[in-house]
Amino acid sequence: MAVQTMALREGIRKGPKNKRKYEFTPLIDDLIRLAYRQYRVYGNRQAISHCARKVEIPSWRIRLRALDLGLTRTKEPLWSDAEVVELERWGHLTDAVIQRKLKAAGFSRTIAGIHLKLKRLRIRQNLDGYSAYPLSEAFGVHSHKVGLRIRRKMLRATRRGTDRTEAQGGDSYWITHDAAREFVYRHPDEIDLARVKKLWFLDLVSAGRIGAH
Repeated sequence: MAVQTMALREGIRKGPKNKRKYEFTPLIDDLIRLAYRQYRVYGNRQAISHCARKVEIPSWRIRLRALDLGLTRTKEPLWSDAEVVELERWGHLTDAVIQRKLKAAGFSRTIAGIHLKLKRLRIRQNLDGYSAYPLSEAFGVHSHKVGLRIRRKMLRATRRGTDRTEAQGGDSYWITHDAAREFVYRHPDEIDLARVKKLWFLDLVSAGRIGAH
């Protein structure tokens, strides 16, 4: 209980002139989702206010967060072709960063709306590349080893533009298929064939020709 209370309080920060600035942690977001489920499914009208008291955040701020999480019944307008183009352009970034990219291009979308559209269009499934963790699983190594190879300039990668702090491990990497294939060709001694995902590895080194005939 003490650990949970501490995690909840991490979402509350003091702002200018002692005004509170509310930062929502994954734990708080889960509690908000649970409250809205209790309200919708079981008709518990006190669930949201109870959640607000539990996390020590005003109900009005909880409702705004619920809107961002897609928990309200607000229906978003249809996506324009221009918005979809921006979505495909920045699809490898996090939902929050995509939201900022869309805003810079003159479009306003909730994080939940962005996440749903990405899923419906299968944009992330069709992306040319991997983040560090899925690539490490495919190679059969620890994710820290992928990061080490990137820092040593053995594996080409770009940053994804996340908001992760240094304490959280910093911004995550994005590695294209070509970069992963190039790494295999240039550093074959770094590959443990007994640990890689066999079909994935064959598909990678053959540039997708495995099973094409």
